[in-house]
Order: sequence, then structure tokens, then C-alpha cells
Amino acid sequence: VKSCAHLTRELVLNDGFSRMTQGEIAGTLNGILAQLRERDEAVRRGNLLRVREGADQRSLEHNAVMYNQGCPWKKDGNCSTPDYPTAGTGGVYALSLQFMQSVETVLVTYGGPEEEWIDTFGVPRDAAQLKQPTFNTVSYDPERSKLLGTDKAVRFVMQGFSGDLFKGYGLVLDVLKNEMNNILTAVHFELRLMYGVYVALQLLGFYFLLFRRTISSSYTYTETSREFVQMLPSHILSRGELELFRGHFCETKDDF
Repeated sequence: VKSCAHLTRELVLNDGFSRMTQGEIAGTLNGILAQLRERDEAVRRGNLLRVREGADQRSLEHNAVMYNQGCPWKKDGNCSTPDYPTAGTGGVYALSLQFMQSVETVLVTYGGPEEEWIDTFGVPRDAAQLKQPTFNTVSYDPERSKLLGTDKAVRFVMQGFSGDLFKGYGLVLDVLKNEMNNILTAVHFELRLMYGVYVALQLLGFYFLLFRRTISSSYTYTETSREFVQMLPSHILSRGELELFRGHFCETKDDF
């Protein structure tokens, strides 16, 4: 939104300050507008730009801000806008539609022939191109500067720096962040639950498969040792030696 507002100002002034020609500014603004439309569609409806499900299907709070009548981003409750009074009363979606239409109006009015539009956004330039005499001076035109305040389409787009649409999208962004935090909280809880179940299964497996089997084996070997001792020729031992030897395997005197 801010990029559209910035390029709109540069296109209207066309004073050389941006070091871009009229066709380059118009082409870049047209490309940014297309990106804004595409990303808005992806966030709202999904199935675009690797977004599988849009916010329209997931968040009632998002839909209330985006589509319902009113302007919750304004504290005074006055939803009308000076240039398009009804645009601010239909939620952020109505504002965004009016903003995009206004950008299109600016392109048609001040962009020159469409065949001369060149989208140079992000394209590196040669040093020779930047040294063109056209970029050596900034030519200020008072009449074109007045258009920033007299043309209502331009004025509405310029509000994108800090106006209703900027604040409305900020509120939508807060809603999406809250939704994301709720999803992450649920995911973290499920992961902790799964980890707890995993640890419990490991402890139970250790207890039943290792600890109890070890104790059972110990009892088995103890009984085997007892049987072995019973078979020893005890008549060759003295009574004291016999009691000492058998006492190791007997729990009480009754076992003698």
C-alpha cells in the first residue's frame, strides 16, 4: 500500500527525483498494484501463493473487520472519507477496492501511453543509465504539485501512507497474528502432549519389558540355586557351616 502511495506521488510529480522515467514509474506502479491484488486474494481466499486456506474460511474476526459495516480501526466511529464517503463504511474490503480503483485512475490519467510502461522494480541498472542528463536535476512543477491536493483519486491514494486503509490493514494484520498465535499455541500443546505420551510409554516399556523381566529372572535363578544347594552332600559339613551356607538362601528359620 505504501509503495503504491509513493509511486503515485512520483508519477504525478514526475520531477526526476525518483531517477525513473514516466513510463518506468507507471510500469512499476502497475506491477505493484498487481502484486497487491494477488496477495490480497491469497490472504482472503487462499489457493494462491502457496496459501492453501484463506482467512475468509478460518476467522470470523477477520471477516468482521474485512467485510462488515463500520470502521473498528477508528476511535471516533466516523467512517466516512472526504473523497469517497461510502468507501469507509463497508469494512477494509471496500476501502481496498476503492484504493485499487483510484490507483488505476491515476495510471490512466498520469501514466502516459500504456505501451511505454516498463516495470523496472528490483531490476539492477547500469551505471551509464544512472548518469543520463535527465537524472542530473529535479524539475519542480508547482502545478503538478497542486494535483496532490486537488485530484481526489490522488489524494485518496496518498492516504495509504497513514490513512484509513493503512490502519484497517494494520487491524487485519493484528487479527491474523492472533490467529497464528492461537494455532501455534495449539500445536505446542499437542507436541507437549505427544512427548508426554511418548515418555510414559518408554517408562512403561522399561518397567514391564526390562525391570519386571529382570526381577522374574532373578527369582528363577534364586530357585535354581536353592535346588542346587539342597542337592549338596550336607553330611560332610558341620552344623554351623550348614546353617551358614543354607541361611544365605532362606528368608526365615522355618525354611531350614
